[in-house]
Amino acid sequence: MGTGVAPRWPLAGLVLGLFTGCAMPPSGGPVSLPIPAETGEQPRPSASGERKVVMPAAVHDLVARAEDSSAAGEHDRAVAYLERALRIVPRNAIIWQNLAVVRYRQGQYAQAESLALKSIALAGNDAELKRQNWVLIGAARQLQGDEAGARQARAWAAKLANSSATP
Repeated sequence: MGTGVAPRWPLAGLVLGLFTGCAMPPSGGPVSLPIPAETGEQPRPSASGERKVVMPAAVHDLVARAEDSSAAGEHDRAVAYLERALRIVPRNAIIWQNLAVVRYRQGQYAQAESLALKSIALAGNDAELKRQNWVLIGAARQLQGDEAGARQARAWAAKLANSSATP
């Protein structure tokens, strides 16, 4: 049931959209990834130059609906779509990250942090996805008043940006 279709960058671009406006890449093109603007970082494609995600068509549709819902400010609906997608593919690190992004947009920073950590645990060798999650975690920790934790998360993100380390 899997397809080789690269989805519009699902919800992960919403963090970038949250801070700088919303622009989703075309299917199959380089991926703009979530980077909170206050870090001063620029979005970068993955090591291969683009990210191809293979997922069942039903999951792709749920993620696209979640993206549209969150972009329209309907975050609870986006969460419902993403949770349905996770019931189908519970070990998909990108969907966990997308859910973290929506929770971040809702101001649920502790939950966003927890979900991003889950995404990291499932990300395998995807250093760029892990880096993005650490950036999100750093922003969430900062907003929760955890400066030391935010510094630690930013350090992990920087380490991943400068090497192939896997925190």
